Amino acid sequence: MTTDRSAPNRLKSRYKALYAASILALAALLCVCFGMVYTLRLNPAGDHARLMQLAYLCMVAGFFVLAAQGLLVGKKVLARMGRDADRAEELAEQLERLTVLDALTQAYNRGKFEEIMTRELGNVRRYGLDLSGIMLDLDGFRTINQAHGYSAGDRLLANLAHFLNTKLRTNDFLFRWHGGKFIILCPHTDIDRAAIVAEKLRMLVGHKIFGGKIRVFLSLGVAQAEEDDSAESFMQRLQSGLAASKNGGRNQVTVVRAPLFPY
Repeated sequence: MTTDRSAPNRLKSRYKALYAASILALAALLCVCFGMVYTLRLNPAGDHARLMQLAYLCMVAGFFVLAAQGLLVGKKVLARMGRDADRAEELAEQLERLTVLDALTQAYNRGKFEEIMTRELGNVRRYGLDLSGIMLDLDGFRTINQAHGYSAGDRLLANLAHFLNTKLRTNDFLFRWHGGKFIILCPHTDIDRAAIVAEKLRMLVGHKIFGGKIRVFLSLGVAQAEEDDSAESFMQRLQSGLAASKNGGRNQVTVVRAPLFPY
């Protein structure tokens, strides 16, 4: 770490030294020019051919020194502009993350859910692609908050979201809904494979101890989007599946299939 920090400082010192040297070179050339002017003033009628040659050399040297100064300043300005551009890009990325991520869990927020849901339902309608969803809730989350404190509950949610993200596939999306509820959207996945994913997550979470002392269990509902589904109708099936798991004793997965002949 020390080497990484000292390298920019050494480069900065080098630029300062080169710029100071260019200033001294210009000062020396000005002194020579002053000496030539003073000589011409004292002896205007003499032979000044060599003096004129020296003046020409001083002029060329002055142009080179000015060009070197311009190069130094230009490189410094460009470097600063590059750093500013990198910083602006970094801030833009941070802002974008803030607008789409839940601040506590770093899962996608509800605004991002609506965007992705609209896009994926469009793919279901236009191309007949599979799309399944999983709604899950921590069983007894209010009791956990009361027993361990709300700060511990917040840490639990953050750790759970991170854990779930590490177990999901790269094309799945995890969203924080509210409280201890999360939604997972699984594009290109039918309801049977989504049910397998849900059961796997239920078992993995049930066998993990969070914070070294808290064991949690999940209730989950699974549904698959149909071509005539709206976001509301799809969400209703997910919520009904979660409610069935809660009412059926918790710590289980309920699969809700769309009716074959909806009315």
